[in-house]
Amino acid sequence: MPLSDGQRERIYRLAQGERNYIRFFQYLSQLQHNMKQSAVTVVENHSNLNRKASLDLMRKIADIGVAKVHPGGGGQTSYLAWEEGVDIREVGRSADQPLR
Repeated sequence: MPLSDGQRERIYRLAQGERNYIRFFQYLSQLQHNMKQSAVTVVENHSNLNRKASLDLMRKIADIGVAKVHPGGGGQTSYLAWEEGVDIREVGRSADQPLR
C-alpha cells in the first residue's frame, strides 16, 4: 500500500512539530531494509525521547494509518506494527518535505 498524499502530509507535519520526532523519521529513511515492526526502545534510542514521549509518538504515527501500536506486557515491550505494504523508509522520507 503506497502512502497517500494525505498521509505524507500528516507525516511531514508531525515530524516538523517536534525536533526529536524528525530524528526518528530520519532513522527510518536511512534503513537499508524495510521492517515490519519498530519497538518502543528503537523509537527511544533514535528520537532521544523518554518512554512516555516515545509511546505518544507511536500513537500519533498509528493515527496516520500507517501502523498499529501493540501494547507491551508480560515481559514484551510495546511496538509499532507497520501496515502491510508500507515501506517505512518512505515514511521517513515523507518527513523531509511538504507536498505543496
